[in-house]
Amino acid sequence: MKTILVVDDEEKIRSVYTKMLKREGFKVMDAENAEQANAILLKNEVDLILLDINMAGVDGTVLYDIAQVFHKKTRVIVASVYPVEDQKTLIKGAADYYDKSDGLPTLIQKVKAVL
Repeated sequence: MKTILVVDDEEKIRSVYTKMLKREGFKVMDAENAEQANAILLKNEVDLILLDINMAGVDGTVLYDIAQVFHKKTRVIVASVYPVEDQKTLIKGAADYYDKSDGLPTLIQKVKAVL
């Protein structure tokens, strides 16, 4: 079973993504900030991170850089309200990018394609 870490500072978003991904058969963990996410990554094997960019404190760009150095096998889909082209400018080299306004079926499709 593939493991996904949802990193988003909005509890409602984390909850919706977690429920949806669990229904699709994934093991899901979540974190409300980059610090929590890093602690989870240090203790667990994670196949994919759904990563928000704009979070209080340490933002998603920093967590992405950390993941690239210390968790090289973990893929990342940036999931943000920013348009995809802006996401690609802020975080270069992610496995995929998701505009939150594109709807949940698009997110599921992207997750399955990356995994």
